[in-house]
Amino acid sequence: MLTQTSDKFSAFISLNRYFTLIETTKPTRQQAEKAAALLCRIYGAENEKELFQLGDPELIATYKEIKHEILKAAM
Repeated sequence: MLTQTSDKFSAFISLNRYFTLIETTKPTRQQAEKAAALLCRIYGAENEKELFQLGDPELIATYKEIKHEILKAAM
């Protein structure tokens, strides 16, 4: 359990750095995809497929909204 909490916190810190980056620089597509993967980890899933299997409509909607913002920054 401690590892999961630590992993989520690490993902949160990295995602926070990404959002700081996009304030001043256009990220690469690879950076955006990595940030989207970090978002899954924050929600406790290893990947998007696992996240969708959780079946929580609110969580999935929020994830999709934030992922859209992450990927839009790289376009």
